[in-house]
Amino acid sequence: MTLISAKNLCKIYGEEENLTRALDNVSLEIKKGEFTAIVGPSGSGKSTLMHILGCLDRPTSGTYKLEGKTVSKLSEKDLAKIRNSKIGFVFQSFNLLARTSALKNVELPLIYAKVKATERTRRAKDVLEKVGLGDKIYSTGAKLSGGQQQRIAIARALINNPLIILADEPTGNLDTQASMEIMDILKGLNKEGITIVMITHEPDIARLARRTITIKDGKIVKDSRQK
Repeated sequence: MTLISAKNLCKIYGEEENLTRALDNVSLEIKKGEFTAIVGPSGSGKSTLMHILGCLDRPTSGTYKLEGKTVSKLSEKDLAKIRNSKIGFVFQSFNLLARTSALKNVELPLIYAKVKATERTRRAKDVLEKVGLGDKIYSTGAKLSGGQQQRIAIARALINNPLIILADEPTGNLDTQASMEIMDILKGLNKEGITIVMITHEPDIARLARRTITIKDGKIVKDSRQK
């Protein structure tokens, strides 16, 4: 089943002489259950593509379909609903509230979704257990290692049972051991059926995905799958 379908995506910033074409007629399909890495040099357009796939931005032209539904022209309100119910985000900088417990950080998307407190707590504990932090639920981000903070971020991404996890440089701020632990978690989630799209500039990390899409100057220049 095709989960993501993008056709002739263009994203242009600026005006007249200062135009920047961040994406240039990008077309791709990602099937349900795939683990795809998007790689490319700085400024290649990979983050712009991730923002469009995550419904955080709109293309200047072209079509983006999620589960067969055209989302590129939806209202901001409808895009927010999709982000909160179908997509889990993991960022390089973790984006945690530093003085707030792991449990409360993970519960945040459920607060926005107006889930009752008892159900929020139950689900947050479950996903923290899933990423190996069942004993750290009351620890604050400031007291945890980078790898542990990224696990909290992954747990938060999982809290709404998303179809897709979009991970933007998820190991960018981590040492080698912590990076491998995070990748093991992502690979495990992928084996359970979650589709994962990951941006990385690290070749060793990209090789752990089952598919690698290379972007340069706003265009896809290579699309390869692991044998």
